[in-house]
Amino acid sequence: MCGIAGIFNPNKELPKNSREILRRMGEVLRHRGPDDYGEYISEHCGFSFCRLSIIDLEHGHQPMFSPSSNSVIVFNGEIYNYKELRKELEELGAVFKTNSDTEVILVGYEVWGVDIVSRLRGMFAFVIYDIGKNELFIARDHTGIKPFYFTNNSSNFVFASEAKSILKFPGITASVKTSVLPKYMSFLWVPAPDTLFENIYVLEPGHVMQVGENGIKNQRYWNPDLVTKDSSKTEKTWIELIDYELTRAVKEQMISDVPLGAFLSGGVDSSTIISFMNQVSNYPVTTYTTGFAKEDLSQDVILSDVEYARIASKNLKVDYNELILSPDVVSLLPRLIWHMDEPVADPAAITTYLICKAAKEKCTVMLSGVGGDEIFGGYPRYLGNIIAHKYQRVPGFIRKELIESWVKRIPTHSSSFVRNFKKFLKSSDLPFQERYFGYLTYYSQSELKQLLKMEFKWDDIFEKHRKVFKEYNGDDNIQSMMNLDLKTFLPNLNLMYTDKMSSAVSVEVRVPFLDHLLIEKAAKIPGPFKIKNGKRKYILKKTVEKRLPHEIIWRKKAGFGAPIGAWLKGQAKDMMLDLLSEENIKKRGYFNYPYVSNIIENHLNGKEYNANQLWQLITLELWHREFIDR
Repeated sequence: MCGIAGIFNPNKELPKNSREILRRMGEVLRHRGPDDYGEYISEHCGFSFCRLSIIDLEHGHQPMFSPSSNSVIVFNGEIYNYKELRKELEELGAVFKTNSDTEVILVGYEVWGVDIVSRLRGMFAFVIYDIGKNELFIARDHTGIKPFYFTNNSSNFVFASEAKSILKFPGITASVKTSVLPKYMSFLWVPAPDTLFENIYVLEPGHVMQVGENGIKNQRYWNPDLVTKDSSKTEKTWIELIDYELTRAVKEQMISDVPLGAFLSGGVDSSTIISFMNQVSNYPVTTYTTGFAKEDLSQDVILSDVEYARIASKNLKVDYNELILSPDVVSLLPRLIWHMDEPVADPAAITTYLICKAAKEKCTVMLSGVGGDEIFGGYPRYLGNIIAHKYQRVPGFIRKELIESWVKRIPTHSSSFVRNFKKFLKSSDLPFQERYFGYLTYYSQSELKQLLKMEFKWDDIFEKHRKVFKEYNGDDNIQSMMNLDLKTFLPNLNLMYTDKMSSAVSVEVRVPFLDHLLIEKAAKIPGPFKIKNGKRKYILKKTVEKRLPHEIIWRKKAGFGAPIGAWLKGQAKDMMLDLLSEENIKKRGYFNYPYVSNIIENHLNGKEYNANQLWQLITLELWHREFIDR
């Protein structure tokens, strides 16, 4: 994990103070790479690089020149098959000066050109300056594990691992892209390539860019078949295949020259990763688990993982580290928003930051179970779609007059099941795509119109989602939903906060489930093997039946979050009332205060569980103060 930043102008000389600019851009990225710093400046191109040393600790300095000196690279990430590629390149006559994966990318580019990216297995965002062509070649990994931000400013192409670094370039000022605000309020995040910053974009996962004298060329390099199913294989065959692919992926991702561990939630995903790590490791895997104070959990709808993590730790015989968290949210949240760059409002960001901070005491690299839900069918909304199809067959008067009228009277804060069931009922009558969109949003159309002052078109909010659905929508509705989440929800939310929060404390997080070969194989598993008899992630759970205890494999999914509902009634209540006061809401001009006041009141009196909506409003206000008001 590293921080990269740079400036490129193919037609003009760079500003005379480019070195100073690059250092300012690099300074705000030092948390991503505290071990080393480097720069490169030429007539048209300048790079800044902050390194967290993971592989070839002594010789991985960047920016790095190719042996021919025809190109130079800055690279953030890890290439897990770099030794295989190095051997292949050496057989073609290539000579290497280091043992780093960075040099393999660079030499590979000079031998294979832009096709190098299709040969890589790993997580990466890199920029190669081809000196002879006066052109940048940029690539981001298949699923968006590593971030890449960019903008064009007066013919200067400016890029960085984090948006705040781009804001250090003269003439670039932070402003809100209000046209995407309805999308942000609906999802808690903004669909790529947009961000909430005006004129700052992200390179989408699985894409490359070429920037030169003739402009910018952006194209997708990874376009797997995520629709066609392989119905010829038996359940036993699929189990053997998934076992093989997970063994390979986990083994590859355990390559490191620094201490390595794993997160353990007590769920099937993290426990699965650790069980495969045990096959490779010669010593007990170091694991970290977090929980929250009983008082906070008693006033919220989230479940505790600690009990299950303890069971899993005994079964897996790990070096178990457990933390019960009681964070000072009021002082912590502004700092995390600075690290997050974008106002991603998932409370799991706090938990991720705190567990990474604790893990840093022993480990620089951590393996995570992120991605298991998207590729094996783990989210409750996947099962919800199957139930909704059957629910539509229930006579209308029974649904409306009995079931739905009864559920509406139950306070939402009473349990996560009630909250999810109410959300399910809002969309249960809709066609498949519209119903799934309803599961993803935090506001209905009428609610969002009451909240926002600005005019918007409801259909425009789902523009990206419809595009992905059209491209990856087969006959299997389960796989269609998973494909959509893989392309939108996963990179824009889960991977976003995982990268930013781990980078804040100089920890690298790896995600074996998102090995792109594993994803391609898993996509061919028929839907009935992903959800079978109401059991989500069925084939994955069957794969690890001999590795993990029954109560871990078949437990109720707890999710990964924080007791924000309790915090907003306790330690963070005054902060919420101050940030979301009538004066502040009216000053911003985005929202109708009576509606904001209503969701605050309903949360505090226990009528509704509005914690996520309120957390988002708080996050947006703090982000505005940190980046826009300055």
